[in-house]
This record gives sequence, structure tokens and C-alpha cells, in this order.
Amino acid sequence: MKNKHTKFLTLALALILVLSGCDQKSNDDKLLELAVSSNGVTESGSNPILNSLALPTSTAADVFLVGAAKADITGPFVQSSTGYNSPGDQMSGLAMRLYSRAFVIERPGGARVVIVTNDMIHMYQSVKMGVVKKLQADGYGSAFNNDNILLFATHTHSAPSNISWYTLFNLFNGVIGFDKVHYNIVVNGITDAIKTAYNNRKEARIKFVAGNLSNLANNRSSAAYSWNLDKANYPTNINETMSLLRFEGTDGSPIGLLNWFAVHGTSLGITNRRAHGDNKGYASYLVENTFGGNFVAAFPQGPMGDVSPNTPDPTDITKPFLRPNDIDPSLDALENPIVHGTKQGGKALELYNAATTVLTGNVGYRHSHVVWNNKVAVDPSYIGTFSMPWDTGTGNTTCVATIGGGFLAGDEEGAPVEFAKEGEIRNDFVFENGAWVKKNYSLTNLSGAAQILGYLWPLAQLALGSTKYEACDKEKFTLLPVGEVDNFWFPNPQVPFVPVVLPLQVITIGNTAIVASPFEVTTNAGRRLKAKLTTTFASAGISNVVVGAMANAYAQYLTTREEYSAQNFEGGFTAYGPWANAALIQEFDRIAKDIVANRSTTAGPNPPDLSNQQFVQTWLSQNGIVNDGGDFGKVLTDANSSYNRTKDSVTVKFQGSHPRVVQDKKLDGSLSSYYDPNTYTYLEIQKKNGSSWTTVANDNNPYTAYDWARTGGDLSATSEVTITWLIRSQQAGTYRVVYNGLAKQFWGIFWTYKKFTGTSKEFVLQ
Repeated sequence: MKNKHTKFLTLALALILVLSGCDQKSNDDKLLELAVSSNGVTESGSNPILNSLALPTSTAADVFLVGAAKADITGPFVQSSTGYNSPGDQMSGLAMRLYSRAFVIERPGGARVVIVTNDMIHMYQSVKMGVVKKLQADGYGSAFNNDNILLFATHTHSAPSNISWYTLFNLFNGVIGFDKVHYNIVVNGITDAIKTAYNNRKEARIKFVAGNLSNLANNRSSAAYSWNLDKANYPTNINETMSLLRFEGTDGSPIGLLNWFAVHGTSLGITNRRAHGDNKGYASYLVENTFGGNFVAAFPQGPMGDVSPNTPDPTDITKPFLRPNDIDPSLDALENPIVHGTKQGGKALELYNAATTVLTGNVGYRHSHVVWNNKVAVDPSYIGTFSMPWDTGTGNTTCVATIGGGFLAGDEEGAPVEFAKEGEIRNDFVFENGAWVKKNYSLTNLSGAAQILGYLWPLAQLALGSTKYEACDKEKFTLLPVGEVDNFWFPNPQVPFVPVVLPLQVITIGNTAIVASPFEVTTNAGRRLKAKLTTTFASAGISNVVVGAMANAYAQYLTTREEYSAQNFEGGFTAYGPWANAALIQEFDRIAKDIVANRSTTAGPNPPDLSNQQFVQTWLSQNGIVNDGGDFGKVLTDANSSYNRTKDSVTVKFQGSHPRVVQDKKLDGSLSSYYDPNTYTYLEIQKKNGSSWTTVANDNNPYTAYDWARTGGDLSATSEVTITWLIRSQQAGTYRVVYNGLAKQFWGIFWTYKKFTGTSKEFVLQ
């Protein structure tokens, strides 16, 4: 299996040598329908929905106004980038739909917040800014603004990407560029979830509960974790705490739950090509189907930067971790997120039923932007004893964002490389003649491909001017500077490769604080942040501190000082240097102290609006869908006559059309001419009941899969769709597979659309 990180570097080095610019978009190509202003949030005009709500303005201390809703955000899932950001690899199917799940929480007569969890690989500033703008445009600007909206990504690695405004996250992907169709689907979906949740508000109570979930997750970077000076203070090298908010109407009716547990969305591996919510997506599916109705179950992330749902190889912890189907060959890979998601969902149900602590008091929020590239000075008190012997006691700051060579070794989620081990590609410090001396990275201990590749690195550093960052980066072998704009290889010379103005947010509900950062925070980095804030908040009566991750933006990893020194994969991707964890604690503590003192919080500078600077777009976003052709819906490979109802799989292949046609028509509002946009599904598994058929599964069922493939070359008009159904303890009876399609055809000078259906022959489960 070709390593994603090796491909990343290969492409990066090629770009370094040849890239001196890029094509500009044409003048008549308007990038976004959702332009975002960079000068803050303004109030919207009158909205009849807002003005007509008759809700109480004061209630008992334990009564809040709560609304919940979810909306589909499934973007283009073929000919789009995979969630592993692996150059050349593309999505080609759908296993489970992706959703946005929103909770609006309000103190009657007081403040209001919205917490939204989204089945996405990352949360990008582009999405947050787009949602704020869309809410304003839709008349909800008086209810929501940048400061009281909190957006999480579940970090499923089986979600397509290409919707950031920053080049790094759109360039080194399976498909290069920005996808405006996908972007608008996500922004519209999140906005719809928020609006519906707002309009669903009713009097409710909120309960908090926490408990341990063991035997699910493992530390995938245990070698780096072992560098932590405080490791003996903890029984495990991961945080097994699950924290949950239970929402129910004052009449006892269930509304939903928010559940934080730290684990990567990597139950499906790097070879997966189907969109899927992964383990947290399945956990939501399980809980929501258990309750039924409009119950909403959201599973945002905790400090999971070094946490895997998979199992270490018992022969060598540095080898790829084992997924459930590796351990039990009777399982299909599609069942991996079901195994892991069942454990999370089951524990969430257990905690929900056990929750008794009722929250009382007010709702509050604070938001602050910090310019991390400005070398945030870190007070020594936030470093404490967590430093290396060669560190100085003063003058410690964050660094300009860079990527270190340590990331090339890959990680244990399934992509370690053979020629480089984690922790080898780093600078070192040695004690010589009574002083610590930095020794720059050497190739002497490497051979073969690693050494050959390594000889290119000095050339890359010379071309990029990387050496000027190494003093601040310390142990990191600085390879790619991504935080400044003075390098010729940037496609857009006005914008860095990554965001440098980053959002920090704290939401309080009674005695509970939700702390939201944009990083993939490691276990111990999260522990130290929580410990400090718990102490600060204590005097204000806030006793529950939940540390969330992947919120409001994405800024790669954040490790402890000691883990950074180890320069494993996570340390190599810790962009802002060795003191990033101390800086994060310091800046969140600043906000926490403002909350305790009941004073305002410094807002910081707004991030730039880059909506009109996305010069590189994906091919499909720029040019549209190739003309569909063929005998649409024709069965090419039919079902068998019968199957074992407990263990077999049904596979049917149809003459197909490009699935993006449906998404384009849904986005422009015209899908209703062909299908109901609210109920459309690409596939149906139907069971025969007398002379009629009942749909028992669709394209959101965890045991179904839809796979698309172009036939006859990249520009061919023909394609095939394969529908798979894993039969797991289904009722005996007669079934069939149905494929619902919409084709786009060019006739003369006009595009026309054709609705069609393909149906397999009947088959028996016995």
C-alpha cells in the first residue's frame, strides 16, 4: 500500500521545483454563492419566524429553551478527495450519509448558543464564516453570530474534503482544488439544521453525566506519549472519559444528547472509497434509531490526536493497527465502524439513562481570535516543569506554522512507511562541554529510499527558505513552511497555506464549560488544558470542564512539549512549534479568567475572507459533469435467486449515471421536479408484502453500499453503479434491489435531465 504521507512529500517536492504560479479563474466564474464579509457580524433584517415565536422570557433556574435538528450534508462522493487527503486517491461511493446535528440552547431572557456536530474530516473557517453569512441572509442574524455558534467536526476520515479556503487542505488531496458545490451543500445543510433547531425550541431540562468507556480506544503514538514527564499520574495513556449532556422536555419527552469521547474516525482505512460517518456516525445512527422520532444524538470530538479506535499489532506496536475485520475475517470492512460505533452508542445510552445531575443557571459564551503566527509569548507559569533540559526559561513563543519531516514516517492507523520510523526524522540536542548543543538532522543512520529522498530535503529547505524557522522549531526538522506568504511556490501569494488567525471558544451552561479549539489535541495536551481550566473555573462554580477538539477551524495537531520533542507523526504536524500546548492553555485561561471576573474578552482580529481567492477549483466544480449516456437503469449483473439471510451479501450492477447530478439539482432547488429532495435515496432494498413492496433499507443503512465507476475512460459518458447489501439476520422473505437515478444529457445546445429506475429480479432470503 502506497503511503499517503510519502505521496504528499513527493508531490510537494515536485511543486517546489516547478510551481511558480497557477491559472487564475475566469472573470465570469463566481466562486461562491455565499460570500462572507471579514469585518464582523451585523444584525439581519426582520424575520417573521423570529418575531412570531411565543416563548417564555423567564423560568425556574433548571429550565432552558432547547431545540434539536439534523440535516443532510452529504457532498459529492465520487471523483472527490478521500478523507485521508491522499494524493491520487478518490472517493467512488456512499455507505452512509453525512449529517449536521444542531442543538440550540437558551436561557429564557438570557443568552443563546448553538452547538453543531458535523460528519466532516475537518471543520474549516470557510464553513463557519459561510454559515454565519447564510444565517444573516436568511433573517437569523439577530439570533446568531460568530461568537455564539460552535461548529464541531467528528473527524471522520471517510468524508470528502476540498472545501477549505486554505491551499494545504485542497492541494495535497486525491483531487486538487476547491469544490464550490460541496462547500454550498455543507454550508446550506448546517444552516438548515440550526434554523430548524431554533424553531423547535421548547422548555427543557439538561442533565450532565460522565463515565468511562474502556476497551475501545488505544494510543497510536505510545512511544511519544512515554516522553511525558507526568505519565505516571495517569492509569492509561488515553482518556477513557465520556461526557454527556442529556436534553429532555419539561414534559419528559426526549430531545437528544451531546456526547464527547476522544477517538479518531479511522475505523475505515486508507483504502476505503465510500463516504461514511465512521464510528461516530454509526453511534449517532444507533442511538437515534433506538429512540426514534426526531431524537438527535451528536458525538463531537475530544482530545483524540493520538487516539485510535483500532488495535495495536501484538507483534509490534509500530506496525499498522488492526481493524475489526483484520482480527475477525468473517467481518466485512463495512462493519468496522459498526463494531466501534456500537461501543460508543451503547455507552452513551447507558449514560443517558443514568443521568441525574440537572444543570441550573445561565448560558454564556466567549470567543477570541488569536494570531498564532505572531509568536505568542508564553508566560513561564504556563510551562511549569513541562520542558526539556535544553529549553531556556524565558523567551518562549509559538512559531510560524511549519510542517516537519517527522510526519513522513506515517502513523499506526495504517500508513507507517517501511523506510522511516517515527522519531527518526528529527533534530537532536546533546550535552557537550557543559552545554546543550543542537545537532541538525543527519542522514547517516538511514539507507535506501529514505536516504535518497533525504538528499532532496536540503534542496527543498533552500528553495523554501525553511532553515530560518529551525531555531524556533527546535527538534522539528523543518520541511514545509506553510504559515507565511513570502515563498514563490505559494499558488496564491497573498495567503498562507494554513490559517494563522485561529478561533478559541468557551460555552458555559450552568456549571459546565465546553472548551473548543481547532486542533487535533493529544491526550496529555488535553489533560493539562482541562486541569488548568478546572482550577480557574472553580471559583465561579463551574465544576464540569469538557475539552472539545476540531472546532470552528482546523489547525492540524497539537502535542505536549515532550511529545513534540519526540517528533513522531503528530509532533511533525504540530505546526506552531514546541510551546503550542502551553500557549493554548494560556490563551484559554485568559478567556476563563474573563468569565470568572465577568468581564469582556478580547475578540482579536477577524480572519480574512478568502471566498474570492479560490483560484484552483476541482475539475468537476469548474467544468461540470460529463454527458451521461447508456441504457440507464439496465441490470448488468443481477441478483442470485436466493441467499442465506444471516451471512450472505447481495450485489447488483446497473448501467448508471453520475451521482453528482442529483446533488447539483438539489443545490439549485430543481430536484423536486424529479424526486422529493427530503426523501430521495440512491438505492432501496425492498421486501415484498403480498402484491406491494416496502423499503427496508436505503443509502443511509450501514449495511448497504453504492459504488460508481466510469467505463470507457475518464471522459466517457457511460458509467456503472454497483449496489451491495450485507445481509445480517434479516427476516426471511422475497426482496429486490432498486436503483434511483437522474441522468444529465446534452442535446444540441441544451442540457436535459432524465429520471430513471433500475430494478433487480426478485430473490429469496432463507
